[in-house]
Amino acid sequence: MSVNLVNVRLWMTEYIMSIFLALGILGNLINIYVFTRKNFIRNSCCMYLLAASSVNLINVSWGIGPSLYTLNNVDPSTYSFMYCKLRLYTIHTTLMIGRSFIIFACADRYALCSESVRLRSLRQPKITIRVIIATILVWPILTMHVAILQNFNGTSCFTSGAYTLIYGIYSTLAAGILPPLLMTIFSVLTIRHRHQLRTRLNAIGRNNKRDHTLMIMLLSEVVVYVVTTILYPVITLYRAITNGQTMSAQSSQILTFVNFLGGSFLIYLNSASVFYVYFIASKHFRKECKVAFKNLIRKMMGRRGQVEPRMTQADGILNREIHF
Repeated sequence: MSVNLVNVRLWMTEYIMSIFLALGILGNLINIYVFTRKNFIRNSCCMYLLAASSVNLINVSWGIGPSLYTLNNVDPSTYSFMYCKLRLYTIHTTLMIGRSFIIFACADRYALCSESVRLRSLRQPKITIRVIIATILVWPILTMHVAILQNFNGTSCFTSGAYTLIYGIYSTLAAGILPPLLMTIFSVLTIRHRHQLRTRLNAIGRNNKRDHTLMIMLLSEVVVYVVTTILYPVITLYRAITNGQTMSAQSSQILTFVNFLGGSFLIYLNSASVFYVYFIASKHFRKECKVAFKNLIRKMMGRRGQVEPRMTQADGILNREIHF
């Protein structure tokens, strides 16, 4: 059974996570392109989703890429001190930044529904930009302990002593419990106040189709996030509690496989699947993507077929020729 689990884990890494990598890069690039269009770029919720997609692009590339590399090459964490210190730190930091952006996006939808003028004023683009910049600057400081307390003995990268339990509790709360809890709370409050939102937007004559679309997209992402993250706090805390205890080879392999599912496979599935969740959940988003790509193709064809004036020597008449 243990050997089979090892083979299954290697197969999932080599083939399925390779698909995650390709589709994740493509999907997040599409998100970035769509959310930077003029129809979206000034919307505060879209700004958070744009920032989250940019971070997801880093997560998918830096998280999955090295894992694929180590399938046929020596793991750099077994011989590089700097790689050992920085890999978990950068992955954890970017994941927390991305999670924070989704929480802020959920809070933004709630603020949009609120009757409080003060809450709605927090959705101003200039405030959103400040929150994004502050998030990017603060999290690398808050997670510095991961790099500092990660140990390297020349052949392996690991945590030891009391920090193993501390990190287990911290990651369980900071990554596994608080983000989905806050996302769920804001989402539930948004759903409860959606009628107020519709009434208020209609009263001021504002088209709320895009706001409704963003709400559906965000709620769909929250559901996927909760489903793909639910195993992470359980396995992380369990590993921290049982650290140092003697296990049979079979139990150790099972724990390693479950840790792979909860701490790697499902986490990267979430980062890679965001565009496809949006695309499936929202008809309006599919239309926006279609329009965006039509415009992109039109621009590319326009650049290839630029009209340039040229004077012929024969009659001196200005002809226009198309150069490809």
